Amino acid sequence: MLNTAVQYKCAIRNITSEDTLLDYALTNTEWLILDQLREILKDATLYFSRDDANLASVIPAMDKLGRMLSTAVITKSKTDKVTLCKPLKAALLVAKDTLDKYYLLSDSSEVYRLALILHPKYKLGYFDDLGWLDDWKQDASDLVTRVFDEYLTVYTAAAGNVTVSTATTTTSADPTQVFFSLLIFSVSTMS
Repeated sequence: MLNTAVQYKCAIRNITSEDTLLDYALTNTEWLILDQLREILKDATLYFSRDDANLASVIPAMDKLGRMLSTAVITKSKTDKVTLCKPLKAALLVAKDTLDKYYLLSDSSEVYRLALILHPKYKLGYFDDLGWLDDWKQDASDLVTRVFDEYLTVYTAAAGNVTVSTATTTTSADPTQVFFSLLIFSVSTMS
């Protein structure tokens, strides 16, 4: 939408220059803000528009967007080589605060950490890359082990016919199940 507005800037200016639409005309400063905002959101829009989005990509996407918002406030625009205007900086800071609020809320749900650790691309290495404290990484690792053990308990009660050993559990299960196999692989290769 922003791209379209900037692309048709001349047409929009012509239309809004009519007496009845003057209240809707953008000033030069507002056009500058629009163009700067388009530049900032371009990468985020492309990232979130991917076909391969999944639960494991939520936290990395939030991290990337947070970095983009933070750097956009303190650096110059790539196209205009000028510092962002104050209203846009204020809006970006509010957006960053809102993103941080939701990022903190993700801590209350175990599913994001599980998805990251079980994802073949991320595993525990993602937390290393972010500089997580060793205690936090251990908590995440313990979470996977606990959920794995809970799953084994429930699963083996329903269909136990093959013995599977992990660092914490030896029990019966059907290794042909995709989720079960993924858990075994992820726990055995977490480092």
